[in-house]
Amino acid sequence: MFIAITMNHLRVIKAWADAHQGKALLDLSSFELEIKARNRYYRLYPQFLAEIQGRMSHVTDLLPDATSFVGWRPYRPMRCSLSSDKLVFKRAMANAGLPTPQHWSGAEEATADFILKRSVGSFGYQLAGPFRQGVEPQVSKAMNDPSAQGQLFAETFVQGHNIKSWFWGGDPVHVQCQPYAWIEGDGQESVQTLIAQRLEEIGEQWSTYEERDAILSALMYQGVSLSTVLPANQKVWLDYRYGRRFSHAGTTESQDNVWPRITAELRSQITQAGQWLATALKDEIKAPMLCAMDGVLDDAGKIWWLELNSNPICPPTAYPAMLGSLFGTSSETPKNAFATVVRSARSTAQHQTVMQESS
Repeated sequence: MFIAITMNHLRVIKAWADAHQGKALLDLSSFELEIKARNRYYRLYPQFLAEIQGRMSHVTDLLPDATSFVGWRPYRPMRCSLSSDKLVFKRAMANAGLPTPQHWSGAEEATADFILKRSVGSFGYQLAGPFRQGVEPQVSKAMNDPSAQGQLFAETFVQGHNIKSWFWGGDPVHVQCQPYAWIEGDGQESVQTLIAQRLEEIGEQWSTYEERDAILSALMYQGVSLSTVLPANQKVWLDYRYGRRFSHAGTTESQDNVWPRITAELRSQITQAGQWLATALKDEIKAPMLCAMDGVLDDAGKIWWLELNSNPICPPTAYPAMLGSLFGTSSETPKNAFATVVRSARSTAQHQTVMQESS
């Protein structure tokens, strides 16, 4: 996807350096990046996405298990209290009057449909559900493991679109808004067959897919089984968690970043959250840092904020604001910084077409 394509990072760094008569030097031994401009220089530190024991995680070294490069930042990984525990974040949001779903200490106390989650977790692994109010949830041993990190709690299940907003300091720099992955009935094929077809699009098989339990929970919540034959045009969603799209993501900035084209109302909600975040972090971290807030956009257009990540993937669109604060330049993206990305994507598609026709 756009934010995990190394060339997208290099293009915007080069565009910024060209615009400000700067120079960027990459140390391949560490993948650290040194940028010089305006009689200043800073070292930026890399981050990679790695699959370790079947689960995704962020690492700072180019390990053999690394699957992609996900950006530089002018500091090594940092944590803060708001990102270390989801319940701390939710209490701070509620105290500030910002929307976050209601939560309870356990499923038996829930007064609405809910999901179960641990207050410490990542990449959507420490989640279970959704469940109907009053239903006794069946969860995996891993969720109930007393040695697992964080507190287990129940949270109102808000259905909608996954929204993720990145901030440099308190300024929004990139926003993703993703619908749940879904299948559509044709009146003939079973739900299991339709799911298998959807998984094939990303090179997975239903028989070996490691997160089948999440799909089964989603189907159960909607009153659907694997053997169900959906009527034509009826849709069923497969997973509510961020990043589970079951399709190949877009490779251009316009496909990935909705911030330039969302409504004024959504911009206002995200900006308000960023202003709160900048103030909330001042006591712990004096300098600007890159953070990402996860939320759900409900059908009424309201964002419900869920958690904070102080060590997120760095979208290429964050660099102008990041470098602007370091070097005292404009935070605006250099003109045509991403136009090359669009042209390259088109050229790649044309090249593939030519190759297919000639083979």
